[in-house]
Amino acid sequence: MKATRTLLLFLLFLVVPSAFAQGGKAFLKEGDQFRKEGQLEQALEKYGLAISVDPKLVKAYQARSEVNELLGHKLAVAQDRKRIAELVPEEAAFGAAAAMAYLELDSAAQAMRLAEEALKRDEKNMQALQAKVRAALKLGDLDRATAASDAAVALKGTTDTYYLRGLVRTATRDYQTAEADFDRVIEWNHLYEPAYVAQAEVQLALYERYTGPTMQMRTLEKAIEKCRLALELNPQSTDALFWRSKAYAAQKEYAKAIDDISRCVALGRVDRAVYLQRARYYHGYGQHQNAVNDLNKILLDDPKDVEVMLLRAECKEANLDMEGALKDLENAQKEMQGSTTYGADARKRIDDARLRIKQQVFEMNRESDPPRLTVVEPYSKDSVAQVSASLAQLKVSGHILDRSLLKAITVNGTMAEYDKEEKDPQFFAVIPWGSADKEIVVQAIDVYDNLTSVALKVERSEGIAPDIMLTAPVASADRVITIESGKESVFVEGKVSDASPIRLIAVNGVNASYAPDQMNPEFSIKVDVKDKDRFTVRAEDQFGNANDQVYAVVRKAAPAPTPVVTKPTEPAATASTPAPASRTGNTWVIHIENSNYRNFPAVQSSSADASKMQKAFANYSISRTINKKNLTKEQLDRFFNIELRDLVRTNKVSTILVWYSGHGKSVGGKAYWVPVDARKDDIYSYFNYGSLKAQMQNYSESVDKTVVVSDAAGSDASFYELTR
Repeated sequence: MKATRTLLLFLLFLVVPSAFAQGGKAFLKEGDQFRKEGQLEQALEKYGLAISVDPKLVKAYQARSEVNELLGHKLAVAQDRKRIAELVPEEAAFGAAAAMAYLELDSAAQAMRLAEEALKRDEKNMQALQAKVRAALKLGDLDRATAASDAAVALKGTTDTYYLRGLVRTATRDYQTAEADFDRVIEWNHLYEPAYVAQAEVQLALYERYTGPTMQMRTLEKAIEKCRLALELNPQSTDALFWRSKAYAAQKEYAKAIDDISRCVALGRVDRAVYLQRARYYHGYGQHQNAVNDLNKILLDDPKDVEVMLLRAECKEANLDMEGALKDLENAQKEMQGSTTYGADARKRIDDARLRIKQQVFEMNRESDPPRLTVVEPYSKDSVAQVSASLAQLKVSGHILDRSLLKAITVNGTMAEYDKEEKDPQFFAVIPWGSADKEIVVQAIDVYDNLTSVALKVERSEGIAPDIMLTAPVASADRVITIESGKESVFVEGKVSDASPIRLIAVNGVNASYAPDQMNPEFSIKVDVKDKDRFTVRAEDQFGNANDQVYAVVRKAAPAPTPVVTKPTEPAATASTPAPASRTGNTWVIHIENSNYRNFPAVQSSSADASKMQKAFANYSISRTINKKNLTKEQLDRFFNIELRDLVRTNKVSTILVWYSGHGKSVGGKAYWVPVDARKDDIYSYFNYGSLKAQMQNYSESVDKTVVVSDAAGSDASFYELTR
């Protein structure tokens, strides 16, 4: 009985491979039938099944590669032909076919490996030799290309082998041999279109080599004639149009050159070479802006293309866009750092051009208007500043308005800090201040030596620092605050008392929310205490008297964990109890709508604004909407500093959603809303909403979420990028 079972198992192992092979051939036959009927997708499916059943069925791979070739699936064709070459390595033809397939994919390295493997099997395989020539040309390996092309011609001189050798001779700059090879190809087959195009390329290379005008003109005429014959054979040959355009350009026939290269673009050829060539023609023809437009398309794909940046700089300079040309030259120099492509002479030419254009830009922008200077701190009235009698150092800050960059800003001879690359900068300085000092002199000079000087007389004021009192959380007499363990933030409220107006209340350097126009204001702020054991509250009055109070943070001990008592499992209820709906809290929408401007164009409001706002806030359950229209700078400040804060505290609002519609402005990398009374030449009449989200977070302990959406009409292209 045991012997019988063993015999049956042996017979089964013999039968199974035969059955699989038979199944693969059956699927192959079905695929051939679908292919015959033109149902290529179904044929592919059957060939795939044949291969899955019999992974070594070469005919199935061959059939599938042929169908994929009909469908334009180049990668699938290459993969199948490579697999065939691996299954039948002794057949050089399969390796050569795979190499040609990978050339179609622009995978020259893989094609080279396959071609050389095939030539090891059969060194006289013509297709493998030709594949090796083409792959070596793409890889720039001219030695291997020369050897392979010579071997192909020696094996059999045909139009194809002479054409390939002509391409290799062109690459090696042996133009006489290349010209003879292409002439032979055309003599044997006058319908061989690529040979005409290649001959035109050779003629243009000879034009560069010749110095005599007669020989130069003869080569250009011959190049144009060869391209004309190629276009008669194939009117859509972009290669023929490309090379003929270069010949026309060499003849200074820029209109014809532009027409030919534009036909290339119209026929779908939009590579770098075409756009670069057309830009050169436009530049030579005096259409510099058209040249810039084409170069922009190249730089959109490769922003670091130094050659294109240098050409665009030339075009912009010719178009009198000196600042644009200067920027391109500076960017090109940055990209050239560390590169060995450009030598010392080229770098010097670029540097000389940059310095020359920079001087031209400097002279073109020359103006004689002095800077406009405003001192913000210390506070002054009628050119008299009130300064605390207790100060040993004085902080001076303000802003400058000028059309040009500034050379220097000084305060009593001390250099102030400011952004030297920014027009209309803010400045800041700390100067020593003694009892004998009676005057503050601020001077600003721009790059054209236009000078402005502002002198403030100083009166000594009271030197008493503000008094800070915390109301929440409760602090001990030695300023210790106890909070729950694990708490990462604490909402701090308090009051500052002083005989003078308060100009700053901050905790750990972050401004608190308070009413700056009120005497003895209350303040509030949410303070991050994660991984911290203290925080500092600072208050300053308008004369610079400051008080810093440090509060220690102590955490309660964590409660002991409650033991878990496991209850007996109860039978499941027949109906499940619904979970309570999640609460989002009290949510308010604030809509600021500025349209009726005094110094800016009016903004037309539309129903689309409301629909956009509704869509943006669709995930929130809105409790109240406050609409404010046509707010001035003072009204915006008061609304967000006082009115909205008091409303939020009274109504325990948890989520504040702000939507602004109106004009926007970006200055010095900062984004602003434009109040209806704003002036175009004064950025301090704009509303800087950069810290608005943090400010609203400090309104009340109930606030846990703030969202600000700026649907503003920017006056420059960068505004959307800054505010989105």
